[in-house]
Amino acid sequence: MSAFFFSPRPNRAHEIRWRAFDDEAFAEALVQDKPILLAIGAGWCHSCHVMDETTYSHPEVIALLNREFVPVRVDADQRPDVNDRYNTGGLPSTAVLTPAGYVLTGATCIPPEAMLSLLHKALETYRQHRNTLRRLKPRPPAREPVPETLTLHPYRRLLVLIRQSYDPEFGGFGREAKLPMAEALELALHRYVTRGDQDFLRIAAHSLNAMSGGGLYDPVQGGFFRASATRDWRTPRDGKTLEDNARLLRLFLMVHQVTGNPGFAAVARDVLRYLDRHLYLPEVGVWAGSEYAGQEYYHLAEDERKEKAATLVDRHIYVDRNALAAEAFWLAGVVLDDDGRLRQARATLESLWRRAHRPGQGLAHYLDADFPRLFGRLEDQVAAGRACLALYQVSGEAVWLERAAACADFCREKLFAPGGGFYDRPPDPGAPGALAVPLLELPANAAAARLLLALAAVTGRQHYREAAEKTLAAFARSYRHHGLLAAGYALAVWEALRPWTVVNVVGAPDDRRALDLRRAALRVYRPATVVRTVDRRDRLTLNEMGLRPSRHAVAVVTEGVTRRPPVHRPEELATLLRPPRRER
Repeated sequence: MSAFFFSPRPNRAHEIRWRAFDDEAFAEALVQDKPILLAIGAGWCHSCHVMDETTYSHPEVIALLNREFVPVRVDADQRPDVNDRYNTGGLPSTAVLTPAGYVLTGATCIPPEAMLSLLHKALETYRQHRNTLRRLKPRPPAREPVPETLTLHPYRRLLVLIRQSYDPEFGGFGREAKLPMAEALELALHRYVTRGDQDFLRIAAHSLNAMSGGGLYDPVQGGFFRASATRDWRTPRDGKTLEDNARLLRLFLMVHQVTGNPGFAAVARDVLRYLDRHLYLPEVGVWAGSEYAGQEYYHLAEDERKEKAATLVDRHIYVDRNALAAEAFWLAGVVLDDDGRLRQARATLESLWRRAHRPGQGLAHYLDADFPRLFGRLEDQVAAGRACLALYQVSGEAVWLERAAACADFCREKLFAPGGGFYDRPPDPGAPGALAVPLLELPANAAAARLLLALAAVTGRQHYREAAEKTLAAFARSYRHHGLLAAGYALAVWEALRPWTVVNVVGAPDDRRALDLRRAALRVYRPATVVRTVDRRDRLTLNEMGLRPSRHAVAVVTEGVTRRPPVHRPEELATLLRPPRRER
């Protein structure tokens, strides 16, 4: 059986002698003095399937690649580190490399004749200038100077960009093909909650309603497709991924928290049903990565679908995607008052930790036949850390706080860059091609900063806050180049510059009254807020909060240096935490 995935429809792409992206492929290119043809795709990508069925099935392309190149094939889901360095503007990505990994040329979806032209030109260039080209190696981008202080300018700038990019007719952002852009919509919701600006609530609510009411949402099976090829959301493009559905599930729940509109809760429940029925892997208690693209299948009516085989599912277990799902499940458990979803979040994280975590190596990126692969990626550690911290807040169980801290500590010890920020993977100067070049990515660093800030608020450990602030400062100028993809960074900057609210719940994790207080706090959407469980035997902490030991659960809310009077009833706590419609 081939180690590579090809289009499920008839094609000849397997006749190309593909290699994996590893030392052996680069050594072969060097010894044989051949350029490398790097093809990056994904199972959920419809255009990747088309490339297999057309370009990579063309007999001349097959012959030329096998004769004059070292063909390397990469699954973007399994090797995001390769995709992040060599993506040419989308999937599928095609790049011609020197044996050292330097990019000669590249493009995205290429028809057969255009591919032949590109390959011949690249081959001619390589042969004519091989002595010069063989000395070139991938280099890291230059880092911009870091400003001395952080300001709210990135937050305000992204809000302006959201207004400018918003499509008032169809929702979402832009006027052509659209992605959901969950973090940008979260930023719009955040602005409404902190300032009461109805325009931003309208942007978030209208966009989500348009997505769920249009073609981006599958009315038969449920679940969201990855993108729309048209402005009106009615032309789904590509398959469905666990990541996109987890992010949108969380966002629908958050908007329901803020508005109380049952329609958003209904969509959230429907997404949960889709995940249960189509991506859940009961034998391991976690979730498959994606449902492969199948445009003709998705246009069938329900009775017609039942007559055909279901689309293929990528059964690889991706740590970051499962952690995102677990974070969404705990929120569903709290907001929808569903203990089953809380158990689901716990089971998912327990399985990930047992199967994919190794002391000193951190978490792997994915499991292949239960074998963990690609340890130490930033996004996997951060996503798992955020999910563990979320589960700690609702359960009060210290083990989840310890695991969240372990994820953050791994990042600080193994991935932190000298000038601030986190590398996407542990530095390895001997890695092939551009993998030898450390990479600092804004979205992952913004998520890391948000995790660190939340941990600092829960634990009181200032080294987490210091690492977060240094990380945010490292991107204080370059964030401008990322457009709406900097929305998470804007949220992180806001959280770094505002006092955090800490809900201290005194009581054992299994104390029902303490659990009710924790859930009451978490049901309220309040930015920069964490819930901490305090042991009633911890006299030092109780003294700091002005409390005496008691058998009864109680909550004490602090905001910066301000401490509120103790609260005993969940409804009183919820009222206290509802944020005023102003910027704090």
